[in-house]
Amino acid sequence: MRQRHTSRPVPRPGPGRVARYLGYLAIALLPACQSGEPDSAFKRYLNQLDLALSVAVPAIEHVTAAPVPGAGELQLAIPPGDIDGLDFLQLGSCALQANFVKRQTRLAQFAKPSQRLLLELEYLRLAPACIQRLRDGGRHPLADQLEAARREKQGQLPALIFNATLGSDEYRSFWLAAPITGEYPRSDSSAAVSALETINHQTRRWLSGDYRARNRAFELLLSEIAGGGGGQKRRAWSRQVDWLVAADTIAGQSLASAAVCSAVNVNPMTRRRLALARSYFTGVIQPLATQSQLHYLEMEAPVAALEAQLSAILPPRYRRWLTDRNQHVAALASAPGQHLAQLDRIQQGCNTEAGLAAR
Repeated sequence: MRQRHTSRPVPRPGPGRVARYLGYLAIALLPACQSGEPDSAFKRYLNQLDLALSVAVPAIEHVTAAPVPGAGELQLAIPPGDIDGLDFLQLGSCALQANFVKRQTRLAQFAKPSQRLLLELEYLRLAPACIQRLRDGGRHPLADQLEAARREKQGQLPALIFNATLGSDEYRSFWLAAPITGEYPRSDSSAAVSALETINHQTRRWLSGDYRARNRAFELLLSEIAGGGGGQKRRAWSRQVDWLVAADTIAGQSLASAAVCSAVNVNPMTRRRLALARSYFTGVIQPLATQSQLHYLEMEAPVAALEAQLSAILPPRYRRWLTDRNQHVAALASAPGQHLAQLDRIQQGCNTEAGLAAR
């Protein structure tokens, strides 16, 4: 049925209703704002602060984190053992004989840290049975030589693991803020986290005396980690906080301005605009920053766990970079709360000497 239209005049909404309508409209448009470029929500927020507080939006300065050191700067020196030139024929039918054959190839002499680790793990796994067989056969000097090498390699194992993991090209690639084209294929985040956790589990086994290793599988895990993009996730989070630093500048100038503090205290429109800006911050900006933080921490957590396992042998250069990384992450995590505290002070009439003088 068609509705009848009357000619009764429609009442005009008052100023209060207009403000509420504008507020509802702003909230309704929030999802649309997030669908554009990654920085669009943060640009909108700074513009809202500018509108509310009449403070010009400052230039955005994107701060770069301390770069991860090159793998060549981190590799721990591990002296070659005195058994590397041993004639493998002396071992008879020991399974360890194959390990000595590998050692004497040119490929082994220029092996990657991961391949060196796998070679030494194989030695540690096969040596006890061979040593016992040599003793049983009365060949004590050779058995003693192999046993001394076994103990030496056991002591070197944490450094070997560090060189093959935290100090490797693959883990360095994981931390790069931008990937190097063609170096490592991009990995799915969940696959990279799974690979990190698997290597941590293997490290615990190796350090507790279980030296089993699947060589090809280990190399594939390193490849997944190399393309994991941990540094890119930290850069994305850091870029968001760079916008918050600009918002802090606006808030700080407002807190120091008697005119702004007075407007907040006596001007209803200023208070409404500030309330809308704060609502946008808590409803959109904080969740975006929290999401970026969680994405980063999901990838950092297993790396931090491996760093804890190998803490006793981390080289000084790595420790300095780790300290810088932790300080940077702590600053990023605290930024939203600090900004919200500034907004609260402004909404309370600044609560500063400028604000009190304006009353």
